[in-house]
Amino acid sequence: MSGIGSESDGDFLRTRIISGTIAAIILFVIMQLPPFMLGVAVFIVSSIALYEFYQCVRRENYNPIRTIGFFTSTVYFLYLIGSAYIDEISGTFLNDLYRTFFRQDIIYLFIYIVIVCLLLQLVFRHRRFNLKDVAVTLLGIAYIPFLISFIFLVRLMENGYELSWLVIIATFSTDIFAYFTGKFFGKRKLVPDISPNKTVAGGIGGIAGSIVCTTLFGILYMNTFSALIIEIYHYMILGVLCGIIAQLGDWAASAIKRNVGIKDFGHIMPGHGGLLDRIDSLLFVAPAVYFYIKFFIF
Repeated sequence: MSGIGSESDGDFLRTRIISGTIAAIILFVIMQLPPFMLGVAVFIVSSIALYEFYQCVRRENYNPIRTIGFFTSTVYFLYLIGSAYIDEISGTFLNDLYRTFFRQDIIYLFIYIVIVCLLLQLVFRHRRFNLKDVAVTLLGIAYIPFLISFIFLVRLMENGYELSWLVIIATFSTDIFAYFTGKFFGKRKLVPDISPNKTVAGGIGGIAGSIVCTTLFGILYMNTFSALIIEIYHYMILGVLCGIIAQLGDWAASAIKRNVGIKDFGHIMPGHGGLLDRIDSLLFVAPAVYFYIKFFIF
């Protein structure tokens, strides 16, 4: 490698580390705030990532119905955040308002209206929208707002603060170890048709990193300083599970980008790309951890 190339790689890595450090500091601050604020932060992140997704698919002549997508996402998060704090606002106007608009039958009515409105685009706006546009609109809602909401649902669990960090550490330790292991030791390609930079060594390194970091966090912090005691084998299983699922989430995002012919979803995070590039693994890991905890721990 030439000297110029090395300097360029070094600058990119430095930018990536600085950007990632700033993001980690912001995340740490948000995690110290009440769970309500994490819900708001997750909603904001979801909205930006959904925008990036809808923008990227437009490059392949898809035309997502963004108004319905963003409106549905907003109502969904209002429902989630409100349901988490409904008991704390008992007897207030907000409580009455929430119970009026988010009764079970109203939720079903809302879902019905969204589906009908999407399909009626094919009737009354068929010159602008087609079936692919309706499908990609729904995919965006399911892929981003729905999946990322599980980090907030984990935060609302008993000992949710510690469990949320478990999700975050499992996800980003996989990303970090996979990146550096692949960079220095990767030779054999793993999924060359989807992401040419992914290697077998990187994949193994990501899983190993997740196991080590998740288990150490569980032993040294969760089982030591929190009121929640979990058997060590659960941390090891979660490490394996998250190490695999995090990379599947990354590959899924890579497949989307390859289908629309882009390298990154955006440029909001220098060295990382868009916000969706940074959370693509988290989208798959958060629900997996949530359901593992629900089915096997609590």
